[in-house]
Amino acid sequence: MDPMIGQALGHYRIEATLGEGGMGVVYRAFDTHLDRPVAIKILRAGATASPEGKRRFVQEAKAASALNHPNIIHIYDISSTGDTDFIAMEFVAGKTLHQLIGTNDLPLRETLKYSIQIADALARAHSAGIVHRDLKPANIIIDEDGRVKLLDFGLAKLTEKTVDSEAATATMTADGPLTEEGSIIGTVAYMSPEQAEGRKVDARSDIFSFGSVLYEMVTGRLPFEGATKMSTISAILQKEPPPPGALAPNLPAEFEKIILRCLRKDRDRRTQHIDDIKLALEELRDDSASGKRSLASKGSDQTPARDSDSVKTAKPEEPPALVRKLFGSAAPKPYRIWEILHIKICLRCVLLVYLAWRFKNVTNGRWSLALFFAILFCSTIQTIMAGVLLLAGSMDREFLRSEARKFAPWLRAFGLANGALAISMAVWTAEGHTILAALIAFLGIAIGVTALTLKPAMDRAAIYDSNR
Repeated sequence: MDPMIGQALGHYRIEATLGEGGMGVVYRAFDTHLDRPVAIKILRAGATASPEGKRRFVQEAKAASALNHPNIIHIYDISSTGDTDFIAMEFVAGKTLHQLIGTNDLPLRETLKYSIQIADALARAHSAGIVHRDLKPANIIIDEDGRVKLLDFGLAKLTEKTVDSEAATATMTADGPLTEEGSIIGTVAYMSPEQAEGRKVDARSDIFSFGSVLYEMVTGRLPFEGATKMSTISAILQKEPPPPGALAPNLPAEFEKIILRCLRKDRDRRTQHIDDIKLALEELRDDSASGKRSLASKGSDQTPARDSDSVKTAKPEEPPALVRKLFGSAAPKPYRIWEILHIKICLRCVLLVYLAWRFKNVTNGRWSLALFFAILFCSTIQTIMAGVLLLAGSMDREFLRSEARKFAPWLRAFGLANGALAISMAVWTAEGHTILAALIAFLGIAIGVTALTLKPAMDRAAIYDSNR
């Protein structure tokens, strides 16, 4: 049993071992100050004696803590207890991408969902001048909601920001070079050629590693393999990988092109910016959802995609029957329908308030006035909450999820209340004002049904299950 289990590091109580890396051991721990689980990375005892190893350990925390992004692990603290240096970071319950891939390829939908998030996280890091340098499936965690978390910036470096292209590749920190040219740091199988040769690297090295990760996701195997580390490095430097379309025949041709452009050995001919890859993957996701794609063949020819139950990699999702009837086979994104639904909720509430005002004017008594103000209150609250969700959706996906969970029960409750109040007013005015009663009843039923059935279904389709 690991002697660290049960021990305390400051106000963190070590509970279990999560994994080991080149620079340290990662534990699950409990923060006794904030009552939350955390992950603790402790620098290996052997590495503590090396000033370079300790500096890279500190650099991991500084690099990662400078990045505020939903797909990058959050760093909470960097500290020391006695001779033990450690980093406290966000604990993510899930599986690594390495575990999800196993010996099989991933379905196309999941591959695109995860790879777009990885590209987005790398784009944020690169925009801050940070190169990961050790991108691999084992450093990518997928949580229970399918959200990607990129971790282990232990080999990250800060690139010097300058207009000079040569200086832009310099490996610099505030105290000088993080690694000396000629040293090889990273996981061999996912290294770029320049990294394998010990040359200075920039963001394009991460793009090569990302291409290796994509290759493994769609084929279930590495693009460059050897019996030893040296033979693997030789393959990276001298050999071309088998075309991924030859190993995954149902892979879209556009996806194969994206992967092979990432894996070009000459970094000047490689895709230059991760943002371009993210955009291409998003377009491929949209085309795949609508069935507009072709398959990568073993040669240079391309053949139209054919759907089959046995084709896991390239089978598009069939849109729901109701959506097909309304919009055709190339259905709009669920999130767009979700937005329209919430705009309709706001408009219906405004119209119901107007009809309730008409109701108050054609009826008399204290109860008619009470019904009007009840409708006004419920409609106002519904409109405000729907507006907040629309605003949250335009800002950030994760923020929208949290707000949707918070407001969903209240939107349903006020919607049902509005429906019940509207039916009451309709019954009250049915004899003398038939048209007004019919309009009020129709709007009340529409608002109630939307709150009870349509909105929960659209929340699941557009917020929780969709790539938007």
